[in-house]
Amino acid sequence: MYPPKERAAKLLAVGESMTDVAKAVQKTERTVKLWLLDKEFCSLLRDNAGGAALRILVGYLTGENEDKDRAMVALALLRMTKTPAPRGNGSSTRYAVSNAEDETDIDGFSEDQLKRLTGDSA
Repeated sequence: MYPPKERAAKLLAVGESMTDVAKAVQKTERTVKLWLLDKEFCSLLRDNAGGAALRILVGYLTGENEDKDRAMVALALLRMTKTPAPRGNGSSTRYAVSNAEDETDIDGFSEDQLKRLTGDSA
């Protein structure tokens, strides 16, 4: 892939604005927007989108930003793109957890962080 185009996809994937990405790759915003029509560009963007979602979610949980809706979308994106944990053949690996534990320990977030996301203060 054309290096500026690849860089643009990666920058967008970690949450940079369209304006900042266009400046970084020395192209117009219109050019970068047109790249969104390219399947290879979108595939690279999608493959790296977890970076932006994680950045947004961590920012919300640490109090750096207060946009709960954006954080919830980021959490949903992370959960949709999450690779299922490998299930062993009875081995005691970190990933071989019971279904009950998997339902209560959501993606390693603390109980307080989950309460903040869901708006549950009790």
